[in-house]
Amino acid sequence: MKHHIVHDTVFHYDSSVTESIMEVRLRPRDDEQQRCQQFNLSITPKTVVHEFIDSLGNHIHHFDVPAPHQSLLVRAESVVEVWVPNPRPAALPKDSWHALDALRTTPLLDMLLPSTYAVASPHLLAFMQEYAFTREFDPLTAIDRISHTLYETIAYTPQSTSVDSPIEVVLEQRQGVCQDIAHVMIAVCRQLGIPARYVSGYLFHRRDDNDRSQADATHAWVEVWVPTIGWLGIDPTNNIWTGERHIRMAIGRDYADVPPTRGVYRGSASERLEVAVTVNDADGMNRAPTPARLTWPSVVRQQTTSAMQQQQQQQQ
Repeated sequence: MKHHIVHDTVFHYDSSVTESIMEVRLRPRDDEQQRCQQFNLSITPKTVVHEFIDSLGNHIHHFDVPAPHQSLLVRAESVVEVWVPNPRPAALPKDSWHALDALRTTPLLDMLLPSTYAVASPHLLAFMQEYAFTREFDPLTAIDRISHTLYETIAYTPQSTSVDSPIEVVLEQRQGVCQDIAHVMIAVCRQLGIPARYVSGYLFHRRDDNDRSQADATHAWVEVWVPTIGWLGIDPTNNIWTGERHIRMAIGRDYADVPPTRGVYRGSASERLEVAVTVNDADGMNRAPTPARLTWPSVVRQQTTSAMQQQQQQQQ
């Protein structure tokens, strides 16, 4: 399936700022699951954009706007082809846990250890005990069961959390957005000894799929590593294994590694953020897509008057 994506991010300031420095992770990945056929990144005010690829294969663009401005527009437009994943078995041998136990001396160790938003807190351990998340089943069955439980017990509720909410907040109120639900699943999997990583991307929504995540936003899900197969994608927000509707932008230990935009600005202005995302079927398009209406995000970080101020966006 081929997708056409337009992602607009606008930062508004209530007074002029003198400089903005930003890095963005908005270019879809090239790997065995998908191919980015076209990509264009435009910045207003115009500036020079630099690019590098990190150790996980994520494309990162960064730029500096060193002149006074009251708004900053970042537009990313992509055409991406995503292939149907290989069939996976219904279950694995029960002794697959032994193979997972041997991974603590491999490069997968980073995806087994706690990270910024995926930690083994008392709330998480109590949640695991409440729903009996143990090694009773084989790893693949356990992963499927974790996703189903999160889908049933954590309500998808926009505006219920912020971009930096810890999983304790999500587990206490039993609601959150895709970013939060992915963090909980990553933490549970790692606690069981299953390598798990965070995926930032998009989900192509169709009328008959009954997805509960928002269509006009970025999306987040989880990839888990299992013996004899490797990395598999699973979307606990919608309780589905990933397929050709899931478009991967970046992977990391959790959201802290892969925010779509992250930057600072110089000045004492307050910031407001607008985001619009459209994902269309590129093969079925016979005309230019209608851009999504820019909307205020569900949570806007309050700024202080420090010299350089942080700015990033939550994944819905």
